[in-house]
Amino acid sequence: MKAARLKSFCIGLLALAAVTLRCAVAQPAAHAAPLDAFGGWTDVKGRATGWFHLESFNGRTLLVTPAGHGFVALGVNHLSAVKSHGAAEPDLFHTRYGGDWDKYAAEVLRYFDDWGLNTVDDSVEPLRRARPYFAGRDFVQTAKYKRPPGEPGAWEFPDVFDAAVGARLERDVEAFCRQHRDDKNLIAYYWTDTPTWDVRKTRVFRQTDWVSEIRKLAASAAGKQRHTRFLREQYGDDIARFNRAYGLKVRSFAELPGADFARVDLNRYEVARDDELFLGLIARQYYGIVGPAMRRHDPHHLVFGEKYLLGDIPPQVLAAAAPHIDAVAVQPGDGYIPIYTPGDVFPRREFEELHALAGKPVMICDHQISFATERYPRSIWPYHQRENEADAAAATERFMREAFACPYVVGYMRCQYIDRFADRRGAVKLGLLRDDGTPYDKLVAATQRANAEIRHAVRTAARP
Repeated sequence: MKAARLKSFCIGLLALAAVTLRCAVAQPAAHAAPLDAFGGWTDVKGRATGWFHLESFNGRTLLVTPAGHGFVALGVNHLSAVKSHGAAEPDLFHTRYGGDWDKYAAEVLRYFDDWGLNTVDDSVEPLRRARPYFAGRDFVQTAKYKRPPGEPGAWEFPDVFDAAVGARLERDVEAFCRQHRDDKNLIAYYWTDTPTWDVRKTRVFRQTDWVSEIRKLAASAAGKQRHTRFLREQYGDDIARFNRAYGLKVRSFAELPGADFARVDLNRYEVARDDELFLGLIARQYYGIVGPAMRRHDPHHLVFGEKYLLGDIPPQVLAAAAPHIDAVAVQPGDGYIPIYTPGDVFPRREFEELHALAGKPVMICDHQISFATERYPRSIWPYHQRENEADAAAATERFMREAFACPYVVGYMRCQYIDRFADRRGAVKLGLLRDDGTPYDKLVAATQRANAEIRHAVRTAARP
């Protein structure tokens, strides 16, 4: 009997030791590293510039805090989405938090400390006072989630060749920078979220695109004049050659601004090629306005540019953006069609190509892997939805580990803190918390493990 009890006791000790070892491995003392006031590791020493910036450590690109210490951004977006935006959505902001942003922020910060998160968006003022943050502004209304014309929040492809539009962009940039340029907690600026650049996909999605909208302008419009000059240069001032390519009967390039392009077959080789080239000119014009304007109005902070969908970054657009940004902000997946660039597995090849083309580090600026719940069987990403929480948790952990195995990935922001309706069909964005305030335990545990392992691995690789 004593031997049996002794054997049972020893087995229990071994089991306890195994659990302790697993916990030590799963959470490798990320918080044991001394941290500066911004959450940077004090033993990963860079330059203390007074602002967040980027440096290379042993071949790994890292954010560096204003105090001069290595930092990896791990956080959550859409933190203000606790507020209700429709009658069918629970009014959590008032029922759970009494309409008090400070009370809400205190809960978020407690959870963040427990989960190993250190970065927020700019949507809740008490949170951006307390933690490093990213600030975003849609300078043009080309986001994928924008609604059709005539509805509130409609999409628009502006004539960026128009001097009045350029002046408006300059004013918007100045006002945006004025809000944030003195804030030491600001990591970087973002521009438009989910911009729809890809000509082919945007035409399927919206039955138009930026190039087509420029073609529809009045003959006197700056964009229409620029498009005409482009075509004249493209066809060597040979109107007969242009007419053969487009199937038109225009007598001269001088008459081209008034020509009717409505019947032109956009799938013709020359037309499709020209549209891709002109899209690059639109991008160069747009980025050539907002990029320098941001440097003028805030020369200190990083600029991560537009928050691209990974399946919607035409190379000519990225080439136009690259001189004006410090890193490429990417949202894995694209949401246009189910078979392209899935968001539930790490797309290593696409990331390698993106990094090589831009020559910049990469920020995973908005991402999650959704799953079906009993209450919400449908998320807003049905094509990449996992069957259950355990599956999504494992896939999330795997995705994050694989992402940070790339030495040019500088951060990861999860999409959504708490469950919220996201469209009029009843689909939801799933958070780390249910809308009753209880955590998704498996998803939270996976997030904790991934964050701890990433911070440990990155810090270890960056130290001398």
